[in-house]
Amino acid sequence: MNTSPSASAIGDIVITARPFADYTAQFALTTDDLLAGPVLDCAGGASDFAATVRSLGGTAVSADPVYSQSPSHLTHRVERDLNRVRQWTATQPDRFPLDESGQWTHAQRWNTAAGHFLEDFRRDRNENTGHYRAASLPSLPFPDDSFTLAVSGFLLFTYPGHFDLAFHLAAIRELARIATDVRLHPLNDSAQNPCPTLPRLVEHLAEEGVKAEFLGVQGQSDGRDDRTLLLTRQ
Repeated sequence: MNTSPSASAIGDIVITARPFADYTAQFALTTDDLLAGPVLDCAGGASDFAATVRSLGGTAVSADPVYSQSPSHLTHRVERDLNRVRQWTATQPDRFPLDESGQWTHAQRWNTAAGHFLEDFRRDRNENTGHYRAASLPSLPFPDDSFTLAVSGFLLFTYPGHFDLAFHLAAIRELARIATDVRLHPLNDSAQNPCPTLPRLVEHLAEEGVKAEFLGVQGQSDGRDDRTLLLTRQ
């Protein structure tokens, strides 16, 4: 993977609002995958993925430490972080196409997804549905084999300054403990640098009976995020 000369990292961990369609593309998911059993999105951020899975008749839970916040505080945080994303994408038009006003062409889709998420999050807090769990890797409050599928996007590998190899191993072991099928995307940081420890990570997992398969996908926010890691227990 070649790093663009103008590629820059986004900095501190940001809440994103990636739409459902981005998830299905970047994780190579079919409707059958989503309806085969319970689905976990970790870290879910402000995505409407799980809410949309439920609207299709599936079962889905999102986990993220930010879900400990009240709806009003979380709304403020989401708005602030989406503004950070808009400012960051505006500096890299070769990676993120801009419209005539200089805004990233995907910005409105993310705003719509965030609105859908926040509405569903408020409903969850009012009705105590349990769809949003305040939790973070590498320790999740779910029994073994709770989910058929777990997806984790734009956290692992994305922030190398925050998470080392030991954290990644612990996080993936935890996801593999609670889910049959684990999918991770992307496999590079936010400046398009590939994860240098990925080969060692895959070797460690193989020794523990976790099979790794690389899927070619079409990145949605950045087309060069073109690989997803599929992990299954043997």
